[in-house]
Amino acid sequence: MAYPWSARRLQLPPPTLLGKNAPQSTAPSPSPFPRYGHSLPSSATSAGELFLFGGLVRDTVRNDLYIFSTGDIAATLLQTGGEVPSPRVGHASGLVSSVLIVWGGDTKTDTKPNTSETQDDGLYLLNLVTREWTRISVHGPAPAGRYGHAVTMLGTRFFVFGGQVDGEFLNDLWAFDPNSLKSKACWECIKPSSSTEGPACRTGHTCISYGDRIFMFGGTDGQYHYNDTWAFDVNTRQWTELKCIGYIPSPREGHAAAIVDDVIYVFGGRGVDGSALGDLVAFKISNQRWYMFQNMGPAPSIRSRHAMASVGRRVFILGGESSTPGKDVDDPDTIHVLDTSTYLCIP
Repeated sequence: MAYPWSARRLQLPPPTLLGKNAPQSTAPSPSPFPRYGHSLPSSATSAGELFLFGGLVRDTVRNDLYIFSTGDIAATLLQTGGEVPSPRVGHASGLVSSVLIVWGGDTKTDTKPNTSETQDDGLYLLNLVTREWTRISVHGPAPAGRYGHAVTMLGTRFFVFGGQVDGEFLNDLWAFDPNSLKSKACWECIKPSSSTEGPACRTGHTCISYGDRIFMFGGTDGQYHYNDTWAFDVNTRQWTELKCIGYIPSPREGHAAAIVDDVIYVFGGRGVDGSALGDLVAFKISNQRWYMFQNMGPAPSIRSRHAMASVGRRVFILGGESSTPGKDVDDPDTIHVLDTSTYLCIP
């Protein structure tokens, strides 16, 4: 019997250095794991490549970049140049064409323990061809720097929702379109078209786009953990709390999500008691039903603050933090893949 979950050994090719004349190493790239609080766009390039940036590695905040080949199950450390973002955790990223967008995160690292500076609100774009970073100068209003927010790409637009900064939890929605770089780069604050209440302020939630809607699930405001599901229609600019049926997931934050067809898969997170979770659930958009799964093979261990991305019908889970201090979630050289083409009981 073929199980949906599989554990795959991670290959580690030598790092890729900048410049044609740069001396190329023959030693393997260091494993990117264990790591949590990193960013990973929820979709891959046409070549099936994912880009993992930053996060926390054994108490050290990083700003390294890895390219993950989903075909070879290989992670290669990439050298980049230009205005490289500072080390950060709890940021988020998106992919449009050959550009990686990174925004937000907690940059108050151990090297600046007593700093009172605000969170970095810089918008960083990486040209994946030249591997040069650029910090974009934006005009007009912009979202406050934050961490624990969620982002999603809808068309060419990079949407940011919620997050937290210095104990303040947010529920604002912003969009940046890289096409605006042709004139004056600017953010757009997306105000709902009606006075209808939208989602409560939160952090540690997920956002996934499908069609003309953004689907948001879970999160916490520091006091309350949520398991609500909302949709934002970018055409009508209205939030709607969905009346879901089926096996509604328990409240959580720090989970991750990815989409295959019209099914959003959610794994892990932290529950109300602070313990990491290890359940896989799925939300089918067309019937607004939640599904749960059990006994599907070598599943990932319990974790939070990991990342997920889909490539074709496969979903990849990278990194994460366990509930046990000092305990890694998995072998650093092993990753988990969910094959949704295997029978998952979603009609």
